[in-house]
Amino acid sequence: MVTVSEKAGLTLLRASGALRGRRELWLFAVVFVVFALTADTAHICLDVWTTNYASWRLATAHTPYLDGVSIPDLDNNGFKWVWIQDAPNGHTVVTRAPAAVIAGLPAYLLSQPDQMTVLPAALTAAALTAAAVVLFHRAVRTVLAPWQALAAAVAFAFTTPIWSVSANGIWPHTITVLGIAMVAWAASAQRWWSVGLGGVLLLWARPHAAVIVAVVALIAAWRTRRVGIAIRAGLPGLLSLPLLCLWTHWIYGSWSPLPLFGSGAFSQVEQSLFDPVNQAAMWISPDRGLFVYTPVLLVLLPTVLRTWRRLPRWSTDLLVAGLIYTLLQAALIGFTGGYPIYGYRYGLEFLACAAPAYAIAATHAVGWVRRSLPALLTLQFTVILLGAVVARVALKDTAAWTENAFVRALVHGGPAAPVLAATVWGTSFLLVRMWTRAQLANVPDEEPTDGDRLLSSAQG
Repeated sequence: MVTVSEKAGLTLLRASGALRGRRELWLFAVVFVVFALTADTAHICLDVWTTNYASWRLATAHTPYLDGVSIPDLDNNGFKWVWIQDAPNGHTVVTRAPAAVIAGLPAYLLSQPDQMTVLPAALTAAALTAAAVVLFHRAVRTVLAPWQALAAAVAFAFTTPIWSVSANGIWPHTITVLGIAMVAWAASAQRWWSVGLGGVLLLWARPHAAVIVAVVALIAAWRTRRVGIAIRAGLPGLLSLPLLCLWTHWIYGSWSPLPLFGSGAFSQVEQSLFDPVNQAAMWISPDRGLFVYTPVLLVLLPTVLRTWRRLPRWSTDLLVAGLIYTLLQAALIGFTGGYPIYGYRYGLEFLACAAPAYAIAATHAVGWVRRSLPALLTLQFTVILLGAVVARVALKDTAAWTENAFVRALVHGGPAAPVLAATVWGTSFLLVRMWTRAQLANVPDEEPTDGDRLLSSAQG
């Protein structure tokens, strides 16, 4: 028989779950609206445009083949071969990742535009990236207080190239970020089948990104001595492989997944495989470096290392997996990622993998690191805001080692540019400080959440 106290407990749990659901619904709505309003539909990379074209072609012409089709945006482009090629089956096709092409299909099927437009895909990218933010929030919410989890999600969404790249159009990274967020949430709840579903997204977006799920699952299986974890996390991706091969056979006439990359994808392997400069560029190049556009990763690094054993194991496993993937990525291809890009795109997977551990560790920051976080994150917001709203400020990829898009915009944008940037930074900093102090003042009234107790219980 259920006692009165048990009934009260169940009622409280339902109410808490409903409140959390409403918070996440509002979080999704706000993030999606901002992403959608700032999505660029004119000044986008041809990697994105050709992916969207493939989706539009499938939705409106019901065929992936471009035999005899003129594409004015590409016909006179000397690098057309990077995106449009003659496949082994004799057809002319777009060589883009299946997950990115499939992701855009529903919007084009619903809208059925007569002419090619990237708008349906841009709205889709905004929705998928907003969903990734919600999943990230759900993952860190298992450890952090509600206001801390919300702050972490907002920082993840609006102070990083998640906004200026992933949410700005359907890249493969739009899908991988979503997949990694799914892995983070599922691993935090020990839902290993769902971890595997995140792995399917990674496999179909960037096949070598499946190493992220492999590392997370194998570390967890080894640590707990439960081989079932590795099986449940790996089986969905394994079962999806025949479908992936079927896709490549339909589009390209080959059962191998290699045509997904196009002939230009691995053209730099011999140059980048053992190139320490390329590896370093992923982190410190002025216009593509992880530490340049998201310096919080560098500033909080000592805190992450200091609190490593106190962090939930799933978060540190994911961080290690992201690091391994990023080293592999830099060994396979040049760091720049094309043009126009504001921020970085090849570092987005590491960012998504590292974000939970960094968000949790940030609550244990001390001294000048703790005091610098509001200023640093609002500075990142100011920098990312420019590229998210004014995409044309992105620099050529050839300038990635010599210039920075934000600095160049300040220098060449006239006297108003630095004044406007300082105003945005100062205003956002004051708002963050006010909000943080209000939350800290209400800590006793928050729903019970002992950070140290949660960190301890999240171990393993």
